[in-house]
Amino acid sequence: MNDEEKIISMVLVLTMATGLMTGCGSKGTKKTEQKDADTSADTSADTTENITVTMASNPFVGLAPFYVAMDKGFFKDCGLDFSMVDFDDSSASCSALLAGKVDLAYTTLDAAIIAESQYDEDMLDVTAIVDESAGADGILVKNDINSIADLKGKKVGVSINQTSHYLLMQALETAGLTDADVDLVDMTSSDAGVSFISGDLDAAVTWEPYLSNAVEQGVGKLIFSSKDAPGSIVDVLAVGTDNKDAAWLAQVNEAYEKGLDYLNDDSTHEEAVEIVAKHLEVSADEADSMISTIKLYSPEDSSAELKDEGLVYQAVGKISGFYFDKGIIEKPVEPSQLLAEE
Repeated sequence: MNDEEKIISMVLVLTMATGLMTGCGSKGTKKTEQKDADTSADTSADTTENITVTMASNPFVGLAPFYVAMDKGFFKDCGLDFSMVDFDDSSASCSALLAGKVDLAYTTLDAAIIAESQYDEDMLDVTAIVDESAGADGILVKNDINSIADLKGKKVGVSINQTSHYLLMQALETAGLTDADVDLVDMTSSDAGVSFISGDLDAAVTWEPYLSNAVEQGVGKLIFSSKDAPGSIVDVLAVGTDNKDAAWLAQVNEAYEKGLDYLNDDSTHEEAVEIVAKHLEVSADEADSMISTIKLYSPEDSSAELKDEGLVYQAVGKISGFYFDKGIIEKPVEPSQLLAEE
């Protein structure tokens, strides 16, 4: 091969090599572009922020599905950064809601009624019923007290103008008494339970686990409970009227239902009970027993009870009328004022 042929041959080789390098580069660029696009998509997905929702509450077994949903990550799965803030009682929870400190409140229905009655315009909307007490709340008395009538003149620990007060008044009515016939000591339901077990009260209106603890320790007995007054103590979810149509409410319901299903499923019930026990700071056996004293509602069942003639609809009228007659509220609250329209 002469010099000219060598030069031509080298040019051809270089040209082919350049073409091959260009081709790999092109493919590499496409892969890089795809990778960048994928990375961008992944980054976009990773940086999608969950909606932050804070709920006012006070520790109670009715929150069992919420405890489970939080610990199992169901709220995050539903796109929420969900947290609960504990308050002394339902009245304080409603106050926090109206002050804009929380987005949602787990509260007794009667506390929501009292809060709503204090305003000339609608301020609260009940969006769901969570649970109904069926023995989880009650009246403890010393062992030498044998009837409701025997409470006359006795020192009774009770959270005045709260659910426990309502339960007490219903009990007293069965014996022809009023709350004026007993010595009321205003305190939270939890404090009432502690004070009774310590021997500082003749009677206390409280809830689990204080009811069971007092009986097991032999310091008192249960003389009246929410089982004797069906529908009297109902725990609900409430929002400010400006949030009654908030999209995140559906996400809260979805996560709650996942927690409820996990609690009700035989294969996961034991684990769920352990979670509830941890939050309530009781043993698993105590937690399981406490769960049996309430009726938990699914979102579907809740929806039915908020409609005309449903449990909550009827309870609003009954409780409101009772409190109005007793002078606890200045004006009655109609169901249509408090219940969110679907």
